[in-house]
Amino acid sequence: MVHGTDISEAEQEVMELLWQHQAEDLGLPEGAVEEVARLGLTAKGWVEADGRTLSPEGLDVARRAIRRHRLAERLLADLMGTEHENMEAQACVLEHSLIEGLAERVCTFLGHPKVCPHGQPIPEGACCKRASRTVDPVIAQLSDLSNGESGTIAYLSAPHGADMQKFLSMGIHPGDGISLVRKTPTIVFRCGHSQFAVDRDLASQVYVRRGG
Repeated sequence: MVHGTDISEAEQEVMELLWQHQAEDLGLPEGAVEEVARLGLTAKGWVEADGRTLSPEGLDVARRAIRRHRLAERLLADLMGTEHENMEAQACVLEHSLIEGLAERVCTFLGHPKVCPHGQPIPEGACCKRASRTVDPVIAQLSDLSNGESGTIAYLSAPHGADMQKFLSMGIHPGDGISLVRKTPTIVFRCGHSQFAVDRDLASQVYVRRGG
């Protein structure tokens, strides 16, 4: 298994680009194939002979790198309030220090976030599959709050445009105060001066910073 400390920053950056090209169907930046050759990533067994396709081992290495990077972004945004224009550079520094065990703890602490602040998916880790709750997460889904518990909306994970439109039509945005009224028969919450009733699927897309 490759940990964050077993891969250089240059290797990590190229592996992330190859992951985005292969797993997320994004374009491959000019010069990426040349960097693969320069860094010897094919010789390491991480990249196939074409210089652009990740091997099965490389896919795992890149997935872990992407996970660390996007968790670092989530940590910077949710706990430190880092602005988006400063986040990328700081996340690149922070992600390299997130060894596997620490990345899992950060993920658990944040409530197993599904997306980074830019809306890109965060690959699942073992802790997500176990739904580990070794500490009370700072960021939790609205549906996981207790009745009467309040906080601040950290982000909205709405993969479908129609769901995002529902939130916008209700006037719900990140940074708004929110409190859970009850969970059954539907989830009822208060945001601003208004009260809303939604199904559990929609409520699970609202991530709340507890006690905010």
